[in-house]
Amino acid sequence: MSKTDFFIGWSPDTPKADRRFFLTAGIGLGAAALTGGGLLAAHQNAPGRGTWNQGDVRTFTGIATAEPYAMLRTSDIDGQPKTALLACLGKCGVTARIGSNAGKPVSVRGSLIQRGQHTMIAVVDGIDWIMPATALLPEALAFPVPERLGDVQLQGTILDTKCWFGAMRPSSGKVHKACASLCIRGGIPPAFFAQDTTGKAALMIMADQGQAYSEQVLPFVAEPVRVSADLYRMGDLLMLDAPVKRIEYIS
Repeated sequence: MSKTDFFIGWSPDTPKADRRFFLTAGIGLGAAALTGGGLLAAHQNAPGRGTWNQGDVRTFTGIATAEPYAMLRTSDIDGQPKTALLACLGKCGVTARIGSNAGKPVSVRGSLIQRGQHTMIAVVDGIDWIMPATALLPEALAFPVPERLGDVQLQGTILDTKCWFGAMRPSSGKVHKACASLCIRGGIPPAFFAQDTTGKAALMIMADQGQAYSEQVLPFVAEPVRVSADLYRMGDLLMLDAPVKRIEYIS
C-alpha cells in the first residue's frame, strides 16, 4: 500500500499537510473577511449624529402651535428661543392633540431628540403630557411671522424628521423608505434634505400651502426628487411650501 498520508474525517490524527493547509486557509479567509467588512463599512453613508435619551424626561415651558404641525417655542433647550417639533413616542404626530392650547403658554413633558440645531420633543404617554403654564413668558417666545425668502427649485430627498433628528440611525435613503413612510403617514412632520456639490446641506420642514401633507406625498418619500417651492424662514426654522403637484421624480 502507498505510504502517502490519507485524510480520514473520523481519525484523531489529521495529516500534517492537511493541518498546514487548513490553518493557512483559515487565517487567509479570516483576514479577507475582516478586510472586506472594513471596506464595506467605510463606503457606507454616515448614519448621522442625532441623539435621543428616552430616559431623560424633562418639562419644557413655552408657546404651543398646531400650524402646520405641533411645535413648541421654548428657551428650555439651550437658553435661547428655539422651535422644537412635537411627536409621540411612536410613529405618530400630536398635532390633533394640541387643541385649545394652541397659541398659549404650556408645559410639555417629554424627552429631547436632537441633531445639530434641529430638535424634537417626544412627549410622554397620557393626557397630562401638555398642561397650561401659569408663569409669564417673554415675548421672544412668540412664534415669529414667516419671512418669505423666494421661489426655489431644489433636488434632494423627503424624509421624516423624527428618525432623522436621532430616533433611528440610519435615517435616510431607500433602506429607510418604509419606516419614513409610516412616520409621515402617522403625522410626523416631513422635511426636505438638500445638499449641493460642495457638501453644504439644508433641512427644510415641508408643508402644502401652509397645511400638513396628505398621504399623496408618500410615493415620493426617500426617493430622489425635484421640487419647485416657496422658501420661508420662521425664526430658527426653514419652511418649504411645496404642493404635491410640484414634486417630481428625478429620472
